[in-house]
Amino acid sequence: MSDLLWLFVPFFLLVLCGWGAVRAGLVDPIGIGALNGFVLFFGLPAMLFRLGASGALMQPGLPGLLLAYGLGGAAVTALALWLGCRSGWLPRDTGLVALATAFPNTGFLGLPLLTGLLGAQAAGPVAATLIIDVLLLSSLCLAWAHRGASGSWWGVWWAPLKGALRNPLLWSMALGVACWSAGWQVVRALDDTLRLLALAASPAALFTLGAILARAQMRASGAAAAAASVRTAGGMLANDPSCAPQGETHGAAIGVERLLMLTLVAAKLLLHPLLVLGAGELVRAMGWPLSGVGLTTLVLAAALPSASNVTMLAEREGADTSRVARLIMWTTGGSWVTLAAWAAWQGGTRAGGP
Repeated sequence: MSDLLWLFVPFFLLVLCGWGAVRAGLVDPIGIGALNGFVLFFGLPAMLFRLGASGALMQPGLPGLLLAYGLGGAAVTALALWLGCRSGWLPRDTGLVALATAFPNTGFLGLPLLTGLLGAQAAGPVAATLIIDVLLLSSLCLAWAHRGASGSWWGVWWAPLKGALRNPLLWSMALGVACWSAGWQVVRALDDTLRLLALAASPAALFTLGAILARAQMRASGAAAAAASVRTAGGMLANDPSCAPQGETHGAAIGVERLLMLTLVAAKLLLHPLLVLGAGELVRAMGWPLSGVGLTTLVLAAALPSASNVTMLAEREGADTSRVARLIMWTTGGSWVTLAAWAAWQGGTRAGGP
């Protein structure tokens, strides 16, 4: 496992570079949007188009793999929604936290890390998981966030689904698969351009991920400081004897919130991949053809930390961005160890099986 930890070091160092650049003031947080735009609209689409055009997304057994991945993701989403409702969160907070719990950081971290770990054969299954995450889980969680809004249920579902259908990553994969199916060859000059963009996608995505995490951390700290000042102005300091019961209540609420967040982190990094593995074995028992390498790839994809772009969705939806940011930061920090553990365990398991 120590060798795997060292293998992950370059990827997480790039994330750390982006985080440090923003925290040190070398990169203006306002400029993160430009970095994010390059990755989402140029780098990753070029990579996914080339994957689709090469036929990597049409591997045998892919439908069964996606079924197993979808079952695992749906179970984690349902658990996170239940925990949020039980805790009395608003629907928009519950929906966005559930999305952060179930949506792994496939584009910014998963593609470069898992293809580096497992080889080019992992690219197809990892990229295909975006179909489940973007179309199914994102639409479900955003529809939940809009629950209770005016309009029909169809309107509540259609708005997030329409947004998902505009995702450039899905369109780039679809265009690549269409070119492969038609037998078209991309002209040399265009293919070389796409190749250069694809090569830039991984380091740019990892650096941008770190920058987004730093910005989210700064905003979360600012929100916490503002909340503390409000409590101070209201005379709700824990060391004020006249307000001791209120201070104790506030401290208990913080403890419950922290325990709930740790539960969600464990659900993302430990339960999610375990559920995908169990669903894969179930699908295989039902007669669907699943390769051991393909299932290992999806288990590791499920073990990835939460997707960083959920913070932007939380801001747009008016949800609790500090809660979402904490979940993303904690899963990103913890995933270095848990991913290595999952990779070591799955490597040993597949070495002794099909």
